Amino acid sequence: MALVDYSSDSESEAGEAPPATTAKRQKTSHDEVSSESSALPPLPASFHDLYASTVRVSTTDDPTLHQGRKRVNPHKVGNWPSHVYIEWHPTPTQRTTLTSLLSLLQQNLASLLVDVTSLLTSDLGAPQPLHVSLSRPLALTTAQKDVFLERLETEIARCGGALGGGSFDLVPRGLEWHRTRESERSFLVLRVGSARVVSPYGCPEGGANSATGSGSRRCSRGEGDATAASPAVKQGQNPELAQLLQRCNTLAQEFGQPPLYAFNSNSGMNNANKGNDGSEDAFHISIAWSHAAPSPEMRQRTEQVYTSHSTLATLPVSWKEEAQAIRVPVSGIKVKIGNVVTHVALPVRGKRGASDWDAGTSVM
Repeated sequence: MALVDYSSDSESEAGEAPPATTAKRQKTSHDEVSSESSALPPLPASFHDLYASTVRVSTTDDPTLHQGRKRVNPHKVGNWPSHVYIEWHPTPTQRTTLTSLLSLLQQNLASLLVDVTSLLTSDLGAPQPLHVSLSRPLALTTAQKDVFLERLETEIARCGGALGGGSFDLVPRGLEWHRTRESERSFLVLRVGSARVVSPYGCPEGGANSATGSGSRRCSRGEGDATAASPAVKQGQNPELAQLLQRCNTLAQEFGQPPLYAFNSNSGMNNANKGNDGSEDAFHISIAWSHAAPSPEMRQRTEQVYTSHSTLATLPVSWKEEAQAIRVPVSGIKVKIGNVVTHVALPVRGKRGASDWDAGTSVM
């Protein structure tokens, strides 16, 4: 028996072609749906915070479930793993640049039996955000977590003048491998620094606005690279990040937590809070990792790839120049406590009719 029994009328009309008007109406309806789908507005920034944490698949720490990775701070009942950081969602153009760079690097390191795992996408290929750390992994108690968040929001609100008011941009300065003893992994990191814009738009006479983070390698008028066209990048300084780090470190120490980039006297460096110990050059964005310890040959090949000719650019520029044309916009920081992510906006100078800073929003 057939799955569907048609009536005699349906059988007699089965061989007849549908009227042209009907087919046209169906096509028009389909086109309207496609048009509406493509015209959907972008997701709000807070949407990304909803899924900032992965689901735990085991009640104990099991590195075999996480590509051999180990937790820096083992989970303890009553402790809330926490982290303060700047989040960056690369644009499609920026992501293409970094993905192509990693692909070429993997090819050049294959003969050394070095496997490079990208942090740009998840295991399923979904784009992942990157970040600049402003704290070490923290372990706050239940009694501390709410107070810590309130204090941090207050500290960020007070540093408006030191930040120059409002948001700022970061620019990559270099690519290198960094080995962490805590996790026994090597991270491929982009060193980042403050991007100083000499014009309101980051390019001469109305070029592309670097604050938009568009990732374009050229000014909007096509008059060459934005970084090369003007002294937009002021090397050797990180005033905004250093100010944020100082406040985060001071607060972390008050709660009995270790500071980030705090060097001891044996290294010949002062405390990171003073801002003159080299910590301004320590800020970075991890874009990939490997279990292999960086050897001289591994570092040399990485540098050779980074300074080699880019296959994406229409003009003869290197991957290094491609990366240095990227802008990372910073308008706030993220505070992750357990599975709750709170966005704390940077204070806005001269904002009337409101407080000196935008209140953070918490999401589960």
